[in-house]
Amino acid sequence: MSIDSGRLVPFFLMWGIPIFMVIRTYIKMDVNDRKSAKRDFRRPRFVFTIGLIVIGTLISQIGSILLLEIVNLVGIIILSIGGIVSVVGMWRENRIKSVFVFLIITIAIYFLYV
Repeated sequence: MSIDSGRLVPFFLMWGIPIFMVIRTYIKMDVNDRKSAKRDFRRPRFVFTIGLIVIGTLISQIGSILLLEIVNLVGIIILSIGGIVSVVGMWRENRIKSVFVFLIITIAIYFLYV
């Protein structure tokens, strides 16, 4: 198993900075806001939209760093499912935003697979 070291720095920047910011913000929250955030993160809509998109992107990037095509493909499939659920859920509210999300997910899949 080999590692593509050229993808490590962008990976750590892309995931490290947002994780640090989320943890810092969570620590600054009061108790009621923390409970509200936990409740929001456990909702099925969040899990099947944002959750699947984030997990799929993470798995796909790990697969491309480790040069494992099957892991990359599994991540892209999870990302695609999350994108489809997001677009379908958003289609009822705002069709223009749903088309925009579809285009962004499609571009992300293209760049993750290439």
